[in-house]
Amino acid sequence: MRPHPISVITPPACRIGGLAWIPNERGEVLTVCANYGARKGFHQLPGGTAGEHQSNLAAMVTHVQRETGVAPAPLRLLGTDWVPHNADVPAAMGQNFVYLCADIPANSDIVLPTAAVAEEAELSGYLWQTPETVRSTMRPYQLRRFLGLWSAWRDNTTVTLHSGRAALTMSREAS
Repeated sequence: MRPHPISVITPPACRIGGLAWIPNERGEVLTVCANYGARKGFHQLPGGTAGEHQSNLAAMVTHVQRETGVAPAPLRLLGTDWVPHNADVPAAMGQNFVYLCADIPANSDIVLPTAAVAEEAELSGYLWQTPETVRSTMRPYQLRRFLGLWSAWRDNTTVTLHSGRAALTMSREAS
C-alpha cells in the first residue's frame, strides 16, 4: 500500500476541538443536549471547534462559557478523540481534546444560550450523567467517548480514543 501524499500547500481539512469533562460532587458529569445536525436531540460534552488561530484549550473555555454560563477551570488533559471524516454530515476529520475541569456544584446555575427570534435553540437542555444514564441519551459514538473518558477519569489516566474507542491509555506518572 502506497502512502497517501500530503500537500503542504493544501493540507487535508481537520477540525480541532476542545471539550470539557465537568464533574460535580456526586460523581456525575455535565452534558448538554444539541439541537443541530446529526446530533439533534442527543447529549454530548460541552465544548466545540476551535476558530482560526485559536487553541483547543481556548476553544473549550469559550464554548463552555457560551453553552453553559460556567467558567471552566481546566486541571489537565483527560484524553483525546480522533474522529474520521463523515461524508454523511458532511464533516471533516477532527481531533477533540477533552479537559478534566474542576468540580462544580450539582446545583450550579447552568445557563443555555438563547436563540434568535424564529430560530431553534442550539441547545435544549443539560443533564448530570453517569455511565448508567448516558446509554439512553447519547448517540453511539458519543457514548463510546463518554465511557472511555469515564474510565480514564476514574483510573486517573489519560486516554487516546479513535472514534470513541480506546487506542492508548497512559498512567498519570507516564504522561
